[in-house]
Amino acid sequence: MLEYQTNPSASPESIAALRRSVGWGGMEAELRNPALRDYLTIACYDGDELVGFLDVVSNGVTDAYIQDVMVRPDYQGRGIGTELMNRAMERLKNDRIYMISVIYGEESLRPFYERFGFCTMLCGQMETRPES
Repeated sequence: MLEYQTNPSASPESIAALRRSVGWGGMEAELRNPALRDYLTIACYDGDELVGFLDVVSNGVTDAYIQDVMVRPDYQGRGIGTELMNRAMERLKNDRIYMISVIYGEESLRPFYERFGFCTMLCGQMETRPES
């Protein structure tokens, strides 16, 4: 049975494993860095297994950035990503965050995010170092 937790104590190892399962770098060193602070995290567990995760970075007033929306491939198509987004959007709207942003790397994801009210804008992004 799937269970959703807000601000869980998900281990860096479990988050890194989930990142790798969706084809991203694990970022273990960054996830262990004590300076890392998230405004909001939401996890989906199937028993003890982390199968979905979303985190939000925010200053708590004007801006929030939803990042790392991920669902393990063998769990995709079950509405987990939608539920993670619904919970995040509800919380951010209740917290009266003025501007909410999300960056996605594949055009095929545009309809998913448009369902939540996101529109496409021009932006720039730079990675400052290679994946460790």
